[in-house]
Amino acid sequence: MIAVELLTAAASLRGLVDAWLLLASAALEPNPFFHPGFFLPLVEELGWPAGAAVIVARERDGTLLALLPVVAARGGTGRIVPVLRSAYNPTPVHGLLATPLLDRDRAPEALDAVLDALDRSALRGRVLELLGHATDGPFHRLLEATLARRNQLSLALPGWERPLLRPRASAEDYLEEALGGRHSRELGRQRRQLERQGELRFSASRPGDPIGPWSERFLALEAAGWKGKAGTAVANDPRDRRFFERACREPAAHGALSFAALELDGRPITMACLLREAAFGGGAFVFKIAYDETFRRQSPGMQLLLEQLREIHAPASPIGWVDSCASPRDTLYSQLWLDRRQLGHVLVGPRSLAGRMLVMAARGVDRLRRIARRGAGAVPPSLAGPGCPA
Repeated sequence: MIAVELLTAAASLRGLVDAWLLLASAALEPNPFFHPGFFLPLVEELGWPAGAAVIVARERDGTLLALLPVVAARGGTGRIVPVLRSAYNPTPVHGLLATPLLDRDRAPEALDAVLDALDRSALRGRVLELLGHATDGPFHRLLEATLARRNQLSLALPGWERPLLRPRASAEDYLEEALGGRHSRELGRQRRQLERQGELRFSASRPGDPIGPWSERFLALEAAGWKGKAGTAVANDPRDRRFFERACREPAAHGALSFAALELDGRPITMACLLREAAFGGGAFVFKIAYDETFRRQSPGMQLLLEQLREIHAPASPIGWVDSCASPRDTLYSQLWLDRRQLGHVLVGPRSLAGRMLVMAARGVDRLRRIARRGAGAVPPSLAGPGCPA
């Protein structure tokens, strides 16, 4: 028997850590933003958001089969539907993927259990709004098949995409495809300018390295730039700093976080913090990036991306792909990274008259908005809902 419940306090999650770690390591589709080493520091240091809860499905013996953080809101096109929305929150940059954690061996029955709970109003009688999950992975395929099998009414709303790095045959092949000759020559010129100022070196943390010195260097680099002057750097807020230090230390202990840096005479001029799937050859997600604005004319961020591109093409690379986690409007990654990751947006209603009416109402509003936008010659927004790319 699988029990599904909504947990509404961080203390409730603390008691699940052992089972949660097992689920995170055996998930159908890993998601480091929902790893306990990242998510618990988030809610314990920054506070439990209003309307937040975590959907969990577990066996009688405590085995955790599903976990999805959500927020009570109004969603769908026109925001007319009361929903429990996946905790996708790109501003501030704290939750950049909302694919649920499902036990890979029991994912179909775990998803069925969550949808059964939705049907019987155990999820507060709301529609489930699945937002910000990867559509190129096994969860999305399972979701589509399950909704069709159950004849569960749903509405697919427009999703969005962001740059993704997948290796080609070699770094040279990739760069030839990605960059025109003029752009490539300009980046080479900028790199030579840096090399004339000192020894330029790429470095990256390795499993087992103490992560504290890396996080301290990142915080100092970010605070020295415009974010520090504006008061929005992580180091400016003690709560943000504690969250970041824990969110680096705890995932790193499980092989789920690393840093990369481009250094000039041993001093970092740009750094990136990556959340990772712990398995060798798995994926990585760009959590944060910072650079020294003194060198902005030499495009330090792009120079670091070039180094990471070469690193991922190395035969012994532990990383199989990198998700930029960037806004659709981003220009840094979209200039260089050739592939795109699609993120989904689906409303799922309970199999009840009220649930069907809510989803049908959302469908009607969505249809009218599409007609109005076509008539006005406008391009539809890539997403409906607050806190998401438009």
